[in-house]
Amino acid sequence: MPRKRLYSLILGLILGLVLLALWMSYTEFGLILQKIREIDPKLVLAAAGVYISAYFIRSLRWNFLTRNTIRVSVSRTWLYSMAGNFVNYMIPIRLGELVKAWFLKRNHGVPISAALPSIFIDKSFDTVGIFFVLLCLPFLAIELSVPMLVLLSLLGLVFVLSLILILMAALHQEKVLKLFSKLLTVFPQKLQAKLQGFLDIFIRGLNIFEHHWTVLLLAVALTALGIVLDGLYFYLLFLAFGIGYSYVLVLFGYTLINLSYALPQPPAQLGSNEWMMIIIFSVGFGLTKDSASAIMVFAHVLTALIMAVLGIISFSISGLDVLKAVYKDETKYD
Repeated sequence: MPRKRLYSLILGLILGLVLLALWMSYTEFGLILQKIREIDPKLVLAAAGVYISAYFIRSLRWNFLTRNTIRVSVSRTWLYSMAGNFVNYMIPIRLGELVKAWFLKRNHGVPISAALPSIFIDKSFDTVGIFFVLLCLPFLAIELSVPMLVLLSLLGLVFVLSLILILMAALHQEKVLKLFSKLLTVFPQKLQAKLQGFLDIFIRGLNIFEHHWTVLLLAVALTALGIVLDGLYFYLLFLAFGIGYSYVLVLFGYTLINLSYALPQPPAQLGSNEWMMIIIFSVGFGLTKDSASAIMVFAHVLTALIMAVLGIISFSISGLDVLKAVYKDETKYD
């Protein structure tokens, strides 16, 4: 593994351990364990099923985005997606997206340059979560603090800009590329070249929507369904702990937690998830810190178990040599 990547992982792990230590000093761990012992196992099983379904829906979205250029079965895109998600979970520097491209090259002969556009565009649809956060606001009987309003305003701006970029790039690719080429001149030449390459791949990949607007609508619909299932998963966990918060409130808070993953994270979101839960649900929505911590600790362990099991199965079926390439930084798939 390259030193730069290794150092990033080590620093991320140290940060995660520091956040975890601070969180443990802030909560009563014995009380948290007691709350976990009292959960309803049937609701936990239902939540786990919904969680897996949400990821399947997202893999289905990616499958639809690739159908005009790459023919891959739904089962394969599901396996590749879970393998990529597992890598992103353990190594939070977005290697999982490259893993999916490696699988397409290894198993289907698709060049990485041809695979990356659909992968980047697929991930960009996750910004629709911002729209759902804003959509929930009229149905929430809570008083938002000034920092929360600032955060929501920034998220709304990101969503609007992302939507404008996708539509403009789909309709006027060359003009958008020229505009970004001019804007990138303010960066150092080496960074400028990297950013330019990424934008070229992303924007030119948007031609999958040209004359195929039903694909765009379907991708948005599947994204919405995935977000609804995310909220249902967390809502079932709340019920498993005997906490009767409304579904809309839980959806709002959990979507904010998911959006925070766009920021740099420690490996496996160690410590960061626990603090986000307290900030959003305890400080923001009045849930006791012990209840908020108990739900997140249990959710953290549950999702880690699901990710690990499905990720290992996916790599076993799709190709373990790709996993080796991730850690050894082999270049035979480039």
